[in-house]
Amino acid sequence: MRSRIQDAIKQLKYRPNDLARGLRLQKTHTIAIIVPDLSNNFYVDLVRGAKDYSTSMMYTILIGDSREEWGEERHYLDSFHRRRVDGVVRVPAIGAVAKKARTVLGDIPVVYADRYPSARDSSVGRVGVDNTLAADNARRYLLSLGHRSIAIITGDISSGTSSDRLKGFLQALRSAKIRPDRSMIYSGHNDMESGRHHAMQLLKRAQRPTAIFCTNNMMALGALEAIQEVGLECPDEISLLGFDDFYWSTLLRPRLTVVRQPAREVGMIAARMLIDHIEGRPVINTPVLLATQLIVRDSCGPPKVEKQ
Repeated sequence: MRSRIQDAIKQLKYRPNDLARGLRLQKTHTIAIIVPDLSNNFYVDLVRGAKDYSTSMMYTILIGDSREEWGEERHYLDSFHRRRVDGVVRVPAIGAVAKKARTVLGDIPVVYADRYPSARDSSVGRVGVDNTLAADNARRYLLSLGHRSIAIITGDISSGTSSDRLKGFLQALRSAKIRPDRSMIYSGHNDMESGRHHAMQLLKRAQRPTAIFCTNNMMALGALEAIQEVGLECPDEISLLGFDDFYWSTLLRPRLTVVRQPAREVGMIAARMLIDHIEGRPVINTPVLLATQLIVRDSCGPPKVEKQ
């Protein structure tokens, strides 16, 4: 009988109906992940990590790109709910961290990755990096080179990651007994144009900074564009340090010094947390904060000594 059934399956080219199976088992073996910007290589790597782990556990993954808009994110969350996904890995859009996904997703479990609410909510877990320590270490590196006039271009402060990176930046200054210059703190929108715009403002100051720290890779690219546009040599006349690495960063001139986040590992752990919860296994304690790495290349050097 088994042989006859298998022959019939081959002859008819039968494929199981996963939707029907999911309705019967009340489980679709599908999870979803939503990120703010798939043009950013950090989120591409995060999605790949989640996909690789999900595939290894025989789960299908759906992907959404909110483009940093809560309305778009809500649309995806509603779609995931209608498709009966078993769970969602969520990287909230800026300004949407506090939005109640629960009203859209119902009882579908959620794991936060990279960004997450500061207050404990009903999510399964959260995973990211220690942004305060990462920014603190980056600033200490610039201080070790001799910089004292350091500007920062951070993302929207309503985002927990941007807020924590600014906190680490200021923390390093205070540890070095340097009074922060608030006029050198700019809040951007995590894109190239924002980085270029704010860097241009800094470079046109009568007393421009000797180094710029950007808390996002896209803003760092915009800042580098501004530096080259005004004709300054990097790092001879101004240093630039970015946050997040990307596979083509070594093709830039100068090659960018950056804080590297383990994006793929963040995605893998988030997917693991979610699938463990779905299948009733114990979930590791959260938040899980992974270590970052300072990648020293060519865009940072000692401040230029002005000739008397």
